[in-house]
Amino acid sequence: MKIINYFFITVFLSSGYINAQQLQGNAKANPINKDTRKMSIVDTCNIRVLYALNADNIYIPETYVDLQRLEIGNKLSKYYSFFVFNNDSLCTEWKIKHPLAKSAPSYLGPMGKKMYNWSEYKYSEYFKDYKTNTLTEYARMPYGAEPDCKYSEDIPAIEWSIENDTTTVIGYLCQKATCYFRGRNYTAWFTTDIPISNGPWKFGGLPGLILKIYDNDKLYTFECIKIENGNFTIRKYDHIKDNKNVNRQKLLKLQKKLNENYLRIVGAVSLNGKKMPDPVSYEPLELE
Repeated sequence: MKIINYFFITVFLSSGYINAQQLQGNAKANPINKDTRKMSIVDTCNIRVLYALNADNIYIPETYVDLQRLEIGNKLSKYYSFFVFNNDSLCTEWKIKHPLAKSAPSYLGPMGKKMYNWSEYKYSEYFKDYKTNTLTEYARMPYGAEPDCKYSEDIPAIEWSIENDTTTVIGYLCQKATCYFRGRNYTAWFTTDIPISNGPWKFGGLPGLILKIYDNDKLYTFECIKIENGNFTIRKYDHIKDNKNVNRQKLLKLQKKLNENYLRIVGAVSLNGKKMPDPVSYEPLELE
């Protein structure tokens, strides 16, 4: 599945126009990297779990759409793109080393097989607060779209059917479970060897950590590739407290439109007379 099929755009702030050269499909949305010095510690954790999103080859990170990390703390958990955070960190270090530079790179680290394409599953961060039973998504929007957004909801109470089938994921014996969640049917593999009721993205609620999960159409697959144990901090960007509050359904609709037709959503025009690209097909994780 092609989550997004975008090409690069150049934005001229003074004119308000987009130079849509080489328009052969939808233009690639360009998120702004963040300063990792402007983060606060919100919890500590002893376990971090790395998941490959839509890997062609689980052993080759360059074939992932994204590498994502789950940090499981005492008060909350955080799920986010490690590729994006690593890129933020590298760009921040570059700016520190070049304080007099008039411009700065946007990308310095590996960003997966879809390279620099924006997707809500790469550029959103998900926090689960155990005390309030709340899940909050902080959505980093692409350039020219809505400001960065956020919404909160109850941590989803997913109804699972646990089955007898087993498999092994990174050396852990896992048991099968299935569910229907917001428009899609999923198969999950969880391990009771790690009795933590959590998993990638919004998934959780099983008597063990989910190490692999995919929808029945295999459009989205999250698979654990590494578990790290130690003493870690969980940090949150300071700016996200000011993200625009939105309704979950409204944000879902906007994210879908951005994936399908970014240029038209942001009011882009072609400066070279070429036809604006047609919308592309997009299948989000949540259908309802």
